[in-house]
Amino acid sequence: MARELAAVLKDPEPALDPNDLVRDGIGPERWFDCLVAEVDGRLIGYAMVCRGYEAHMAKRRLWLSDLYVRTDAQRTGAGRALMVEIARLAIGQGCEAVYWDLWRLNRVGNESLGAVEICDLAIWHVGRQLAAGGDE
Repeated sequence: MARELAAVLKDPEPALDPNDLVRDGIGPERWFDCLVAEVDGRLIGYAMVCRGYEAHMAKRRLWLSDLYVRTDAQRTGAGRALMVEIARLAIGQGCEAVYWDLWRLNRVGNESLGAVEICDLAIWHVGRQLAAGGDE
């Protein structure tokens, strides 16, 4: 489904190796938690979250990195159900909030959850070039 999500977003096809997902998603040193939605034994969606912490505010947060529901299962409540479970996971881990980024064109579903856009927050990223001392 991660490949399907990449195609929908017109991102490059991810170089996924199942061994990487097992290494990074299972055990005490995992990098993410993954929740799935299924109907009649068929996977119809997934959500991945990772932990974050802001020391200057002493706040735990969950970061939603992926949320995807297959096209034929959209508008069934699967996305909302995944978000409810993420919220429960966040509460169980003592988190103050769940954060995510999204393409601005995809606002309706987020607003229906009661989510609000944080206008003074910009999402940035830097790649490996910084550690290598180069420019990208």
